[in-house]
Amino acid sequence: MPILKAGHTVAEHKTATRTRILAAFAEVLARDGWDGTSIKAVAVQAGLTRTVLYNYFADKSQMLLAWSALEIERFLARIDQETVSLDDPRQKLEAVVELVLREFAGPYPVTPPVLSLIPNQTKLEFTSQLNELEDVVFRILTEGEEAGVFRLVDARSASRCILGCLDPHRQALAEGGPVDEVIAQVVPFVMGAVGAGPTGVPDPHPEASAADCG
Repeated sequence: MPILKAGHTVAEHKTATRTRILAAFAEVLARDGWDGTSIKAVAVQAGLTRTVLYNYFADKSQMLLAWSALEIERFLARIDQETVSLDDPRQKLEAVVELVLREFAGPYPVTPPVLSLIPNQTKLEFTSQLNELEDVVFRILTEGEEAGVFRLVDARSASRCILGCLDPHRQALAEGGPVDEVIAQVVPFVMGAVGAGPTGVPDPHPEASAADCG
């Protein structure tokens, strides 16, 4: 059982242990897949007893949801960091699309085969966590529409479609696919779909008004 270190509060100790468990969970999931992930395997990876793990999580589904929530929080913070200095909504959208695709190529992606094995209720809760990312894209599209650089029928539907067109690349990139090539193909497609070419390209509809954007 973890020992409370001098100078650490109980709350700090619990947070550190929880973080340790979730880091171990990510390692086991990446190595053994969903079927091979268990409380016992995570406990061994974390160097803890199963009793300690059960004090934090009832099962691996709870661990998945807790881990993905942390990962989404981390990723959203990265998006903020990468886009805070950008004024052009087109640059922001390009940056977000690239960041999502690079995230798919990261060390701990949740790929379609894993999702297919997750219980339906867990899968529903997992995918609902992605709504925060959809909201980021929606805000960028709304900003671009108001600025007249995007031409959309419905910004909310467009944000879902953009993320939907990225998801098919998840598996290939997780398996080591050429992320730079995928980015080079997907970014122009997304920009064209929202009625704007890549940044640095003149607006093909310079006379468009706010009314033209719907």
